[in-house]
Amino acid sequence: MLEQALSTAERHQLPLQRMYALTRIGGNAWLADGDTAGLAAARDEALRLGSATIVYTIDGILILDAVLRGDFTTARAGADECLTVVRRLRLAPAVRYVLMAKATLAAHLGDRAAMDEALSAFAAWDGAGSQEEPLTLGLARAFCALMEEDREQAVRELRAVADLERDNPTTYYLGGAHGIALLLDVLSGDADRARQEPAAATAPGRMRWNRQFVLLAEAVLLGREGRPREAEAAVAQALLAAEPYPTTLHLGLRLVADAAHADGWGEPVAWLRRAEHHFHQHDVPAVANACRAALRRQGAPVHQHRTGTSRIPEELRALGVTVREFEVFVLLAERLGNKDIADRLYISPRTVEKHIAALMAKTGEPNRAALCARSAAL
Repeated sequence: MLEQALSTAERHQLPLQRMYALTRIGGNAWLADGDTAGLAAARDEALRLGSATIVYTIDGILILDAVLRGDFTTARAGADECLTVVRRLRLAPAVRYVLMAKATLAAHLGDRAAMDEALSAFAAWDGAGSQEEPLTLGLARAFCALMEEDREQAVRELRAVADLERDNPTTYYLGGAHGIALLLDVLSGDADRARQEPAAATAPGRMRWNRQFVLLAEAVLLGREGRPREAEAAVAQALLAAEPYPTTLHLGLRLVADAAHADGWGEPVAWLRRAEHHFHQHDVPAVANACRAALRRQGAPVHQHRTGTSRIPEELRALGVTVREFEVFVLLAERLGNKDIADRLYISPRTVEKHIAALMAKTGEPNRAALCARSAAL
């Protein structure tokens, strides 16, 4: 129908209708295959016609695409530039979409503080009840929880997405209900083929971003059914779908590795090594540590990194605070107990206690409460 609309607009020389058709067709191509060429062409046409609303709507999509592709520098610069203009023009939907993309960017880096800041601004632009709200839960909050290795919280966020979409149907199908939520439920045993197969057959399930998770869910189910070759083929297809999205590619490998090891299929050790390297390089310690712990459980040697000090603020680095001590220090802002910190970092409570003692000695803070306050103020 959109192709017919485009043909009709061109035949009757209707430039605005042609621009709208190009925008919708470009958006569909992006959702289906991750291809932004059509959107870029539609943006050029909107710019030529002086349609600011369409230009900045497309810019928001391209910013989100850069986030999902791991091009965080481009996404951050584009978001800041776009926000300056759309806020001035009071284009509320565009403002909300770009703020959602900024929150997603922070979440994919495991930066909860920056995510919360963007989401606070999102709420101030009438975010509650908006079409963009499910995306803030699925692409931002749920992914931030996964970057913190808190699967239970991620599932809760994704349940909230499903509730929102049930009460307020949306055409924004990237919120997670059609992808990552399915994979997490399959891994936990809360979903089986009766749910996976219909999801794979839907248009949202076939969208490239969702397809990677749907295929990984299929691989896990095939492995449980004793069909290792088919499971490996499904993973290969999932990795092809995930190729443009490095963070979720490696997150997916990390998520399915334990199931693959338990059921005897795939290359879970190699997957975990790839994922550990990726998340270490991107300073996402919780996932990197979880990969190391999984490697140890599978009897594989773990490579220890000496890098990562760039994440430590200069004032703490000058005091001799180590990478591991800084990871503990950051979690103290949440007033967690030693066991909770140990669970997050995959170390023992006794090791946490030693790190806290070292932190107090190095920072000169008189007690744990003062250390927590200093962490919260960072």
